[in-house]
Amino acid sequence: MKKMKLTILTMLVAVLFTAQSVAAAAFTDTKTHWAKSDIDTAVSQGWINGYTATSFKPNDNITRAEFTKSLVAAMKYKLEDLDTPFTDDTGWFRASISTGLKQSIIKVADYKDSQFEPNRKITREEIARMTVRALGKDAEGVKSGYLAIAKQNGIMKGYPDGTMGGDKNATRAEAVVMIANTLKAKNPQVKPVAYPKTDKELDTLIHSLPSFKGNTTISRGAVGVNLKGTDNFDDNNVWLEYDASKKTTYLNIFDANSDVKALVKDILKSYYPKSYDKAYAAYVKVDGLKAKDKDSDFETTLDGRSLVIYKASDNIGVVIWIGG
Repeated sequence: MKKMKLTILTMLVAVLFTAQSVAAAAFTDTKTHWAKSDIDTAVSQGWINGYTATSFKPNDNITRAEFTKSLVAAMKYKLEDLDTPFTDDTGWFRASISTGLKQSIIKVADYKDSQFEPNRKITREEIARMTVRALGKDAEGVKSGYLAIAKQNGIMKGYPDGTMGGDKNATRAEAVVMIANTLKAKNPQVKPVAYPKTDKELDTLIHSLPSFKGNTTISRGAVGVNLKGTDNFDDNNVWLEYDASKKTTYLNIFDANSDVKALVKDILKSYYPKSYDKAYAAYVKVDGLKAKDKDSDFETTLDGRSLVIYKASDNIGVVIWIGG
């Protein structure tokens, strides 16, 4: 293993990204909730927040302004604080409303007397209308009904009695799930292969992971992952590359914040489905050590696949080799 450290793993970047990110909080009121997974993902991706560090209030209703802000953020629209025809658009929600209008997910004709009523509880019908428009299917919604098109595209499901509950106020949990389903419908993912060997297959894997957010860059056979979502090439937190001659996937990790760790855990789960907890625990342990420390090199075999982890000489990065 010490010999391995003398070998410099050639990657495209050597810039360490140290910005801190906010991970999904440990909400006490979502531990057994049916929407827990989507809520955790939404919070980690930053398009909705909890009320406190421990409370999300999943069963509370969500307002028009709150939903608009979340949908605009989830769709990654550029916020534009412009004047609108609404007379009640003054407040923290103003930019989200004006952006919603510009992106045509909101239309003035849907509201009476030039009033958006931002603090009014939003209905499932309204959510169907906005999310269907976010998919670019407004014409279909007009023709066949927004609830029907929302159901057809997997945004929402009906109730056991066959109704869609369009006039019912949506809860925060329902809103999160419907936005998450909109994102899935907007960007359907190709199922990743079991062991990706090309940059495109690696990119597909990354985009399929629950913890992924931001964007990726494919360059010279490697995939850079920028969890911050900026356009700055040097902001990549992680780089992956498959070496066909050595039948090894190299994972270079340039940061250790909670978002990066969540992504690494998901990557390891893809390669070591039965023993990923052991693989992740080894990574966390090595990450907390110095390059000169005992056990800063780790090597084992899990699920029939080799695993090598070592601390980079800069004492910040971690390198993982995955055999296959």
